[in-house]
Amino acid sequence: MISLMLALVALITFVGMEFVARGMHKFVMHGVLWRVHEDHHAEKQRELEKNDLFGLLFAGVSVYLILNGILYGNAMALSVAVGMTAYGLAYFVVHDMIIHDRHIHLRSWGMRHDPFRRLIEVHDVHHKEGEGNWGFLFVIRGLDKVPERQAR
Repeated sequence: MISLMLALVALITFVGMEFVARGMHKFVMHGVLWRVHEDHHAEKQRELEKNDLFGLLFAGVSVYLILNGILYGNAMALSVAVGMTAYGLAYFVVHDMIIHDRHIHLRSWGMRHDPFRRLIEVHDVHHKEGEGNWGFLFVIRGLDKVPERQAR
């Protein structure tokens, strides 16, 4: 039963990280730390950007929680760390490699698969308009501006 609870905590953390990231994106990245985030909005994406520092910040929190979980037997901290780390990996693959075509360059593959295509289209609206669509991994109707489907 405890294992199920810890798995649920990890899953809730994964989903919750999308909302933490949305808030950070809107109020911090497009606010007080715009200078760190602005290179992410350049016409051409680079392999390394100042914006990657945000990922390192969250990775640092995850590492702290992992160490806390291992060294002090804190299963809850470890469970939260698993959810955060899974979100970070998903972000790296989906947002960086698929949406922005960085590193392994998977955007053309993503455009051929509807769930990723929708994420790409919604995120492209954010980059064109410079606001709105603050999320990274989920399209939330009513919260995100979803462009009309275009003929393929």
